[in-house]
Amino acid sequence: MKAAVTMRAAGLTIALVCVASPALAQAPLTVATAVPDPSGQTVTITGTNFGTRPLVTLDLVPVTIQFAVDSQIVAAVPVNAMPAGKYLLTVSRGAAASDSASIQLMLGGGASVPPPAPADLAETTRIPNSSTTAAQVGDRAISVEEIDREWRRTDPNGYLAFARQLYENRRRVADQMVADELIAREAKARGLTPEALLEQEIPKRIVTTPESAVLALYQGLGDRARGASLEQLKPAIRAWLTKISEPELAKLNYLEELMKTSTRGTVLLEAPRVTVARSPQDPVLGPAQAQVEIVAFGDFDSADYAQLAQAFTSVRDTFGDRIHFVFKHLPLIGPESLAIAVAAACANAQGKFWPYHDLVIKRRGPLDSTQLKQLGRDAGIANRTAFETCVDRDEFEPAMRQAVLEAERYAIASSPSFLVNGRLAPPPPPFLPPAEYFKRLVEEELLRQSKAAQPK
Repeated sequence: MKAAVTMRAAGLTIALVCVASPALAQAPLTVATAVPDPSGQTVTITGTNFGTRPLVTLDLVPVTIQFAVDSQIVAAVPVNAMPAGKYLLTVSRGAAASDSASIQLMLGGGASVPPPAPADLAETTRIPNSSTTAAQVGDRAISVEEIDREWRRTDPNGYLAFARQLYENRRRVADQMVADELIAREAKARGLTPEALLEQEIPKRIVTTPESAVLALYQGLGDRARGASLEQLKPAIRAWLTKISEPELAKLNYLEELMKTSTRGTVLLEAPRVTVARSPQDPVLGPAQAQVEIVAFGDFDSADYAQLAQAFTSVRDTFGDRIHFVFKHLPLIGPESLAIAVAAACANAQGKFWPYHDLVIKRRGPLDSTQLKQLGRDAGIANRTAFETCVDRDEFEPAMRQAVLEAERYAIASSPSFLVNGRLAPPPPPFLPPAEYFKRLVEEELLRQSKAAQPK
């Protein structure tokens, strides 16, 4: 900032131009420690230059600050009620790079002390195989397989949910064991430790996530953002991408490279699959004879569904006629969910479900009856009178309530959920873009089919 100053001395008029010194730049914010308090309800954070109104996030979710000074923050975190695991805590005071810092810490598990080292289960607690005799009545032996068969008959939903949970746990451990073995073999071949190998290979494969991913992650938070703006959460989101997402994605890519160029690694576990009933009223995309069918159970009021569903078009562009989408309503969140589902069903009756679907998932804020009707006009519905009458009369409300019961038959209890050729897809990792998530699901299914078709 310049200021002109006029001085009169010894009969001379001298004009001086003074340059005002810029304000001293704020010292960088740092985080030194983050320690759960004995109460199990708070975390005390120490560091420097937190400022007067810092924002603290835990895995991107803002937490309530109970006390804050420049070098210490006490944040309300229900540690004892959280699942045990590693969390990323970020403190930010502004948008500049020096205005935020992060630290990873172990939290949860019902106690503020570290959990004991895992121990193997006693032999008697292990899961029996299907041929094991479970009961004896006179000379008749009842096997575990017979019990499971009766369980499937009398409680199919419960049996399916259990089978999926058992598979997912086994698959998670199998994936980790395969990854560990691949890395150990490659490290041994190169005369390195596994840790040294990853230190060499992961950084060179890290790709900086574009700004569009920051926006997508923010939108995906929905109510979990707790009213914080994109600008407020951007430092925490970028820290999450840098410290968590990008290294994890780089590691996944490296493991895929190893399986192609070094040692083959295959998980042979079979996932539970169900046959999904089809109705002429189910909206579809793609040919019915496609190799891969994705049945989407969606709630239009779910931000997570909206984020994933926006990738449907790019997935179809990638795989063409090899993929077939089926949409099934699952309006679970509340009255607005049901109202939007009814309006979408009315749009489907007019042959405009997908244009209407795409407009709804891109909208911002709640939708009332007038807005739902306007979306019908925007979607190009020709017979607007029939559509609006359908909306006003809630003509498809009974069908939408029936849709929730149908989802229960497949042990589907939340939106979004996807069945890929009858297999329940795992939740998308937070670091994976939606299009990449579906791409991996489809490629995994195509690979499974290819292997099944090979001669034994």
